[in-house]
Amino acid sequence: MRIALLVLICFVGLNSFAGQRDSLQWIKKQEKLFTLYYTPADSSIIFTIEKDLATGTRSVTRFFQTKSFKKKFDVYIFPNRDELNTQWSKDWAGPGFKSACWMVASGVAHRLDILSPFCWKKEACDHNAGDADEVQKIITHELVHVFHAQHNPKPTFDGMDELSWLVEGLATYASGQLNEERINKVKAQLKQEKIPLTLTRLWTGADKYGRAGSFVQFMDKEYGRKKLIGLLKYTDNTSILQSLKTDEAALISKWREKMPE
Repeated sequence: MRIALLVLICFVGLNSFAGQRDSLQWIKKQEKLFTLYYTPADSSIIFTIEKDLATGTRSVTRFFQTKSFKKKFDVYIFPNRDELNTQWSKDWAGPGFKSACWMVASGVAHRLDILSPFCWKKEACDHNAGDADEVQKIITHELVHVFHAQHNPKPTFDGMDELSWLVEGLATYASGQLNEERINKVKAQLKQEKIPLTLTRLWTGADKYGRAGSFVQFMDKEYGRKKLIGLLKYTDNTSILQSLKTDEAALISKWREKMPE
């Protein structure tokens, strides 16, 4: 399973060509932390993306209180959704997979796959390639997924559906996407008693990013950053609850109490 399916952007700088697949003419650029692959169609925006990746990397390592990622990874910029779907079908989704319009990027331990922002107007929804702040936060979100996956026994988050709330909530919180609008929506749901009562249900519905993000924010404040970082290694809810020395009902209840503050 790939939990992370979001948005990102692209870059500039010509180097050597790399033949990942015969259908695409890849340009390969080596960086210290990652190897970037893109097609000639996206050359004009590569420099901007590289800067966003650098900014995002600094944000992620600062959040997780470390100097760098554990290992180098690949970043692929796909020129259209059909090519991206082909890659995702091969990697995790199965033959004939058709991604939803909001799915524009994914991140796991060894790679990021990104739909070129040049395609967003026609081939994506709910994302604005012209909003530099949004793009930066989305890039950082995906980098959080890469970092998390590199510190987890399951580097592609395979079989970790029950921890979607942690994987996506952590990326939302650490990337700065947990904005006031999202928090206010969660507070409104709490007042209306519309909040799910289980961890697995936190990552459901239209407001799942805000709900999961606010829950991880609560855990960060309640247990501390060191403890939150320690949760990266777990693959199921039971292990996390045992680590926190609590149960599901008590943890959610405490979050509900703290959230309105």
